[in-house]
This record gives sequence, C-alpha cells and structure tokens, in this order.
Amino acid sequence: MQAAKSLIEKTLAHHLYQEFRVRYRFKYVLPKIQELTLDGLSFDVSQLSPKIRNRLMSGAYESNEKAMCHDYLTPEDGVLEIGGAIGFIGLICQKKIGIKNYTCFEANPKTFEILKHNYELNGVKPNVLNMALAHADGEVDLEIGSDFWENSICYENRRDSGVKTVKVPAGTMETLFKHAQHKVNVLIIDIEGAEQYIDFSRIPEPVNKIIIELHPGVIGQEITYNIVAQLINQGFRVAREENDTFVFLRK
Repeated sequence: MQAAKSLIEKTLAHHLYQEFRVRYRFKYVLPKIQELTLDGLSFDVSQLSPKIRNRLMSGAYESNEKAMCHDYLTPEDGVLEIGGAIGFIGLICQKKIGIKNYTCFEANPKTFEILKHNYELNGVKPNVLNMALAHADGEVDLEIGSDFWENSICYENRRDSGVKTVKVPAGTMETLFKHAQHKVNVLIIDIEGAEQYIDFSRIPEPVNKIIIELHPGVIGQEITYNIVAQLINQGFRVAREENDTFVFLRK
C-alpha cells in the first residue's frame, strides 16, 4: 500500500515538474528568442508567438513540405508558391535546392512583411506579392487568427460572426500566373482551407508538379476528396501523401 502511494506521489511530482518546465519555457525562454537558424537559414521570429517559435525549434514546421520539395523539385523548375507564410519553404527551394525562378504570394500583410525580411536576411531578392488566391479578382476579407497559420479567407457567411478581418488584394489563379515573370511548372499551395475555391480545371498545361497541403479539418472530407479527384481528372497522379500534404505529378 505504501509503495503504491509512493509511486503515485512520484508520478504526480513528475507531471507537476513537466508542467512547470513547459510554463517556464513559454513564459520566459521563448519570448526572448528573436532570431532562429533553421536548416542553415536565418529567420526573424520577433513578431511570432511563443507557440510558433516552439514549433519552429522542434523541427516539425513544414517538415513534410520540405522533404517533398527536396525529393521532387530541381533547380530547373519554375515555382509559383501560394501561401508563403514566413518564407521557410521559399528559402528552402531557392537557397537549398537552387531554384532561380520563384514567385511567392502571401495574403496576410503582416506576415508578408516578415516573409520579405526573412528573404533579405538570407540574401534572396524577394519576388513576393501581397495577394490572396480567390475565385474573383478584387479584394477579400482575410480572417486574422492569433497565429499566421490560422488565417483564412472569410466570405459572406462568416463576416458577421465577430471574427477579426482585414481586406487584402485578391486574384484568380490566372491573375497570379500573370504576375510571375517566368515560366511556371510547379505549384506549392498552403492556404489554410482556401484551396476549396480553386478551379483546378484551369491550371495551365505546363504545370506538372503540385505540392499542396489540404485542410480537411477546415473544408471537410468530402471537399478534400473532390479536390484530389479534380486533380486526377486533370491527368495528375498522387505521388506521395503524408499528413494531408500531397505531391501530384503529371506527364
């Protein structure tokens, strides 16, 4: 009986200690970190939340996308990235893989400035635009979450729900392609659920590689399956799928 009680006390003490360590890390350690080096690249994290800083330091951030880019892209590819976030994937492609023809779009104005700064920190001239992918040219309301990966396009049925939004420039897939001053054969897409508004039948024929993160938790499984089906109908095949991130290839 005494041994069991002692084990319970030790287990409780361990859990309390672990909880203290986590709280201490998030309150005192992470907020002091202003810049990180990831994969030999420099990132300004001074405006990011402790949660994002912790994710970046864990090595889990965009790990699937990074591996897919290394495995399927070459320096000769021309890339259009939609949803550039803080510039991690764009810098991997340009600095580590050696891709020269690279255009990036980021919808959130604040994240857009962070992305540009991170490009400059790593000696990359930023070819980036502050624009969201949408079903029509003009402007859209972008829902601003507490962290950049919680941002999403907010249409009429959500504008009155009390969410914080900001108006941002928007363009169709055709419009985004026109902004790229080079040939594009690769799409990299991570737009937090707005992929449901893409008309995949209008993807130009030269595009033969797509790396896309789908968000079934946001758009639902049915729409997720429909997107996969649309791409297959356009001649793509699923080359890899990991944790809702896909590589699609076509000849």
